[in-house]
Order: sequence, then structure tokens, then C-alpha cells
Amino acid sequence: MTSIFRVEISGEPSEILCTQEEAMDWFECLREEYDDSLNNLENCRLNLAFLSKSEIQEINKTFAGKDKPTNVLSFPSSDDISEDNFLGDIAICSELIREEATSQGKKINHHLIHIFVHGVLHLLGFDHDQSSNAEKMESLEVRILSKIGVADPY
Repeated sequence: MTSIFRVEISGEPSEILCTQEEAMDWFECLREEYDDSLNNLENCRLNLAFLSKSEIQEINKTFAGKDKPTNVLSFPSSDDISEDNFLGDIAICSELIREEATSQGKKINHHLIHIFVHGVLHLLGFDHDQSSNAEKMESLEVRILSKIGVADPY
């Protein structure tokens, strides 16, 4: 059965690094790899915003108390996902994605896919605050990325 997933993309045209179809394909690979937990997400949706460094820094300062830019921020829906299947919002800093990919010798698209998957997993409750949680999250990321054709980013 094919799920219906909706991603709404926003941002300045020069900041947007993927199409809606690409993001939906990446999510489908995530869903296939972690199907047991995502069975209730057949018709889910999320918002994906591509932001500048200054925009994401302001959001990071406001919501995380960190006055610096970051590559991704995730804001899970506070509502019961089963009611409207809204997962939440992901903000990605396009400029940092480009800079990090270049400095790490990665393709920009591959780094973007990794950060998108990372952000979605945060929406689903994964975290990397403790080493055991980080290992579980990173292992899942590596499996999902492998399905998409992206090398282990770690």
C-alpha cells in the first residue's frame, strides 16, 4: 500500500534545495525502514522551511536559547498526531547545508537528505541527548540513507 504524504515547502526560491516530490520520496524510504512505528502515518504531513542563517539563528535563539545558526530545527506537533496526522515543522538552513557539505566533502543533496531524515526523526520523538539514544537514531538514519543511496554520514 502506498502512503499519501504531504510536505509543504516554503522559503525564498534561492534557499529551497529540493522539490516536494523529492522530500516525499525521502520520507517514503524512512517510512519503509521504520514501518512498525509509522503505520498510523499513512496520510501524514509536515512543513519544511528553508531559511537563511540569520532567520534560523533567530529561531534557535528564541526556542532553544542558542544564539547561533544551526543546520536544522524540528518542532513536533503538540497535538495528537492520530487526529490530523500533522507531524510538525522542520526548518533547514540552506547556507549551512551548502557550507557543511563542502567542508565535509559531501554532495549537497546527500547532506540535505541526511539533515531532512534527521529532522523527521526528531518530529517522531527520536533524540540524541544521550549516547544510547544517539546510537539508535544514527543507526536508523544510516539504514534509511542507505535505501536512498546516500553513504553513511558518520
